[in-house]
Amino acid sequence: MTNSWIGQRRVALMATVAPLSMLLSAPALAQDQTTANQNAGTTVPATQGADQAADQSAAPASAGGDIVVTGSRISNPNLTSASPISVVTAEDIQIRGGSRIEDVLNTLPQSFATQTSSVSNGSTGTATLNLRNLGDQRTLVLVNGRRLMPGDPVSKSSAADVNVIPQALIKRVDVLTGGASSVYGSDAVAGVVNFVLDTDYKGLSLTSSYGLYNHNNDSARFQGLAAAAGYPSPSGVVADGQQFDVNLKLGTGTEDGKGHIVGYMGYREIQAITQGRRDYSACSLNAPAGNTGADYRCGGSATAAPANFTLGDAVQGGPPTSYTLNSAGQLVPGTTLYNANPLNYYQRPDKRFTAGFMAHYDVSDALKPYAEFNFMDDRTVAQIAPSGDFSNTQTLNCNNPLLSALQVATFCRATNLVSDANGNPIAFTNPDGTTYNKANVLIGRRNVEGGGRQADITHTSYRFVLGVRGDLDRGISYDAYGQYGTTKYNLIYRNEFSVSKTTRALDVIGTAANPVCRSVVDGSDPNCVPLNIFGAQPITAAALNYVQQAGFQQGQTKETVVSGAVNFRGGEYGIQSPWSDEGIGLSIGAEYRKEQLSLEVDQAFQSGDLAGQGGPTLPNSGQYDVKEVFGEIQIPLVTDRPFFHELTLEGGYRFSHYSTAGSVSSYKGQLTWAPVRDLTFRGGYNRAVRAPNIQELFVAQSVQIDGATDPCAGAAVNGLVNGNTAAQCARIGVPANRFGLISANPSEQYNGLVGGNPNLRPETADTFTVGAVLQPSFLRGFTATVDLFSIKVKDIIGVIGADTILNQCLQTGNPTLCGAIRRDANGTLWQTPQGYVVDTNVNAGTLKTRGIDVSANYTLRTATAGTFSAGISGTYVDELTSSKVGAEFDCAGLYGAQCGFPQSKWRHRAVLSWNNSNGIGISGTWRHLSPTRFERTSGDSDLAGSFYARDARVPAQNYFDLAVSARIENKYTLRIGANNLLDKTPPILSSTAAPIGSFGNGNTYPGIYDAAGRYIFTSFTIDL
Repeated sequence: MTNSWIGQRRVALMATVAPLSMLLSAPALAQDQTTANQNAGTTVPATQGADQAADQSAAPASAGGDIVVTGSRISNPNLTSASPISVVTAEDIQIRGGSRIEDVLNTLPQSFATQTSSVSNGSTGTATLNLRNLGDQRTLVLVNGRRLMPGDPVSKSSAADVNVIPQALIKRVDVLTGGASSVYGSDAVAGVVNFVLDTDYKGLSLTSSYGLYNHNNDSARFQGLAAAAGYPSPSGVVADGQQFDVNLKLGTGTEDGKGHIVGYMGYREIQAITQGRRDYSACSLNAPAGNTGADYRCGGSATAAPANFTLGDAVQGGPPTSYTLNSAGQLVPGTTLYNANPLNYYQRPDKRFTAGFMAHYDVSDALKPYAEFNFMDDRTVAQIAPSGDFSNTQTLNCNNPLLSALQVATFCRATNLVSDANGNPIAFTNPDGTTYNKANVLIGRRNVEGGGRQADITHTSYRFVLGVRGDLDRGISYDAYGQYGTTKYNLIYRNEFSVSKTTRALDVIGTAANPVCRSVVDGSDPNCVPLNIFGAQPITAAALNYVQQAGFQQGQTKETVVSGAVNFRGGEYGIQSPWSDEGIGLSIGAEYRKEQLSLEVDQAFQSGDLAGQGGPTLPNSGQYDVKEVFGEIQIPLVTDRPFFHELTLEGGYRFSHYSTAGSVSSYKGQLTWAPVRDLTFRGGYNRAVRAPNIQELFVAQSVQIDGATDPCAGAAVNGLVNGNTAAQCARIGVPANRFGLISANPSEQYNGLVGGNPNLRPETADTFTVGAVLQPSFLRGFTATVDLFSIKVKDIIGVIGADTILNQCLQTGNPTLCGAIRRDANGTLWQTPQGYVVDTNVNAGTLKTRGIDVSANYTLRTATAGTFSAGISGTYVDELTSSKVGAEFDCAGLYGAQCGFPQSKWRHRAVLSWNNSNGIGISGTWRHLSPTRFERTSGDSDLAGSFYARDARVPAQNYFDLAVSARIENKYTLRIGANNLLDKTPPILSSTAAPIGSFGNGNTYPGIYDAAGRYIFTSFTIDL
């Protein structure tokens, strides 16, 4: 184990610099060559600070390394990064037992989880990165300084899938937060994550690791809540979620020393964890009625078994309209709830295979061709609760022989029959010429016989890079490459109900002894099997085989890049400031990029026939290209003068023309001033842009789950529904005669019409940073950084949000927003696809974040006791403000349906480690997240609302990790460790405060908090 740790690092360039052509091999990153210390089996720690820099400055060129600062294509002596950079080393990944790189990076204070293995409902099957909580679509991912292609043709963000990254070859991950579009192009709004791979590795290394989650279900409270609802709950110690990972890498050079090739292979397998395996997630928690009571209650879905029946003739003071079946199969007033949690995945099962190579051969100083190839095949399964009839069928024939006499009398009462515009019951004709009536009945029947819905998702990716670099002349170098990346996607969706088949299977005639589908008699569907959900018996296998329907999707993303740059080092020709002995650096280049996407879906998806999908999924295709020219300049104005140890100015500009969005410009200006060697001040401004992606432009519009609340659903209490008057509810589409009669969705999921918009404009973002770096010569081994940041994104591309539209309409009566609310015949926004909020993509509003990044590191080397290292990296977020259509709210310190993930104002990661000369190392980590509050507790009227006291606040969360390693004979390394060492239970909230989907899962936010318990791991490495 080394002294390295995840934290802010100022990458110092005080070594001699190799030819610029070599630097351009990874133009975005501090690509340092392996040093003598690393060859000896140790890693130069990121915490060594000033003494490390001093050692480097004194080193000969052969012992030093090529370094390029992330955020620039130019390298220069005495230059330090003008932007704060967080560095994650290979050792950092290993000491966390990290088989999933996204989980390791999400421990950075600047990074937030989005698509992780803990997402099931709403999963794309990918792993994405989200800097500053601005969205993964605004984080650009690079591999050796080159763009990683989009990872999924269905994802709204088109973000890169970091499952492609070969973990065996990760040398370091550089995280630059803030705009960087002038250097890298579109998407680098929140920042850049650059994976530096070890292209010069020599030897053979095999690493195998194994880990599992462990948790003690000992909460009498949560077990009691489940028992009170009649739901099962686990108890005692469980061990699950096993993870196995094996990685091989092999590197060798040519005999003449001019060439090198590195190959790798990796296999990873992860087992599932279901929510039924944890007592705090064994049922979905709801606030008690009226938000009054001592504790949560276990809720459930109205799509249940036995079935629920909702009649359409609700009037004030009228007969009951909600019915269910008792244990004997008899119809009774009321509603049965289904516990949808136990089968939902807390961790998706996953199998991934990676392979590839990187090679180069230096024909001459002017001609150095190189190539890269990456392959990834990943298969994962996202499982949620079973399908069923989610009120997809809206009528029942009154001559159905499967109905009891009481059911016929209840469902087919005169006020509930399907009638014409004059209120007269419509007479429908039987095949034999007789007539019958239909009743308005919505059915909620869960497919408990068929098992959970499963999205079986496969992504297969290929990435090719072919380039050449070299020196054109003294101080002039070039790098040009072509790149092609593609991701092929395949989805098999199992265990769904077919709406059309269910409708036919419920339309039954004949006799109780010989029931038959009407479609069999009239010949429209001779395969139909009657579906009997009206009694105590389970659905028959024959009926289940008929109504269940699989869905299929396949698609592909393609990305083609051709890029080239020429670099000039002015010092070689005496082009420099009169007050500096360092020359001006200049880089100019051009790039062409083409993005393509296609998605094909079968008829079941396209028609919306799959009952539990919330609406149709439509095919999609599109493409765009962008032509760009860019330039950067670095001017060392003053060096080694009194009060000006260094004064360097940087500038950059990129002009981009998109075939869809037109022309945009991005640019930057940065200044670095070191009055003395020990202290450096840095600051800068970046204008970044993000053009709309293919999904945002072209995805077809359809009704999907989009919201978590309907302010006017529920019973009236003292003339108010959820505190709202009839006049307020009229604004959001509630007729006076339906006030207090609209059913709320027990699962708190509501519909929105979502989809693309070909008229979208690019986003623009302004980033300001100012900071200081301290490396005191009087305290060797100590470094500290402080950086203030402010990012404002304008013309945000995305949806306004169904909850925001409803709340703003309720409060202001804005006619545009109120006109977007479409209620169905029952007045709901969930029971049928006819009830929804129009929430398609628009350019609307701004998103702004502001805060401070701090870090401090200290390393102490002793002659006999070993090396001690301590460090802390933290971020304070003062503001995270969203402004849309008149609604403006600050989500810093908040969570919920509108704010999303909990945004702790202060997050830090502190590490204390010790290593000795015998190869023994111990590392302890303290992860801290400050308290957060439910958004409805805010004083901001755009967020404020009624809430339950237990949802109001999540206290500060602290996690402790421990890892131990032993290096044996300089060939074998054994590591053991535990994350969340104390098995801390995550913060538990209701499904209103932690909405189901990509934000919340299992009554918490598993991407932010350690949801599954303690993770215990071990790994073994053989280096030959």
